Amino acid sequence: MASPGSELVISIQSRLGVTFDKPSLIHEAFMAAGAVNRDGNKDLALIGDSALQLFLQTQGRTRNASRERINQVVSRIAGNANLAQRGFELGLDQYIVKNPSQGNYVADKLMATTVEAIVGAVFLETNWDQEALQRAVNALGLAWPDV
Repeated sequence: MASPGSELVISIQSRLGVTFDKPSLIHEAFMAAGAVNRDGNKDLALIGDSALQLFLQTQGRTRNASRERINQVVSRIAGNANLAQRGFELGLDQYIVKNPSQGNYVADKLMATTVEAIVGAVFLETNWDQEALQRAVNALGLAWPDV
């Protein structure tokens, strides 16, 4: 595993606008299942999935959006297809530590899981600091749509 000052940590901190006191969270977020251990980034992704959904729901409530609108936005933004697309557009695949059995291929599901894990890492690092989460969500292109 790379050192705390590694290219990955520096790049992700810069992109997200969040400084990590626990850079191991960033490394874990980019660890595919089976690359080093059985679960890889799946535990962080579980937290990140919930955190992103809750964040978007609270953003919707702040905007006085209907439950239907909130559910539509959460489904679209936090859905695996969008998460994978955003991850690839941001070039995050270059940092993923892949399962050796997968070769150099990064499946959409792995990318979506990685993006969720990044959100989970921010959530844990900042203790649910909504401003930090807002910066990270904006940087990942997962913010509540203005339209």
